[in-house]
Amino acid sequence: MHIKEINAFLKENAEPKFRDFSASLIPCEGGKLLGVRLPTLRKLSAKIAKGDWEDYFLNAPEVYIEHIMLKGFLLGHIKDIDVLLKYLKLYIPKINNWAVCDSPLCSLKLIRKHQERVWVFLQDYIEDKREYYARAAACLLMCFFVDDKYIDGTLLALSKIKAEGYYRQMGVAWAISVCYVKFPAKTEEFLKKRTLDVFTHNKAISKIRESFRVNKADKDRLQALKR
Repeated sequence: MHIKEINAFLKENAEPKFRDFSASLIPCEGGKLLGVRLPTLRKLSAKIAKGDWEDYFLNAPEVYIEHIMLKGFLLGHIKDIDVLLKYLKLYIPKINNWAVCDSPLCSLKLIRKHQERVWVFLQDYIEDKREYYARAAACLLMCFFVDDKYIDGTLLALSKIKAEGYYRQMGVAWAISVCYVKFPAKTEEFLKKRTLDVFTHNKAISKIRESFRVNKADKDRLQALKR
């Protein structure tokens, strides 16, 4: 698809009310919004992926947040892990709000088949002090490394994410809440060690307590761990 076709499609599918609602949630420095819903962007990315998607990724303008999200969703169609990591490395610097981070990165299902490669890839981002590089690391850990093999390493890695910024803190808190739902005993012991900053620690507990998959007794016990 040509960029003119893509832009025309985006504008035809833009919803002003959805744009206004989304703009109230996404940091203004993230760029302009058209108001195109995620399922529509996913379908469009599938069409682009059938053509010269690399040219689109490398050369298409990024006027709207939807332009960047399309590039992120394109990564989900890559079938070669070397190619995926090459373009993921190029995509992460484009992330400047949570919207272009979370949904695109959690769509990278190929990672499940190559966890060891991606685990090594992630280490630099875990240590990175930039807010959205760190959120990207937390997001990928949450989506692909909360399992029997990696849970201990994932909890330790989340404790090492020290970048400043609200969206880093919220990303780590969200990841901890997912860890708790799947591995409650290990995650509770982790929280007792108090290795997170106070805001992230307390926000993680709040998010766990908001889950319908956590019973009242556990929620009450966790409340006592707040700092």
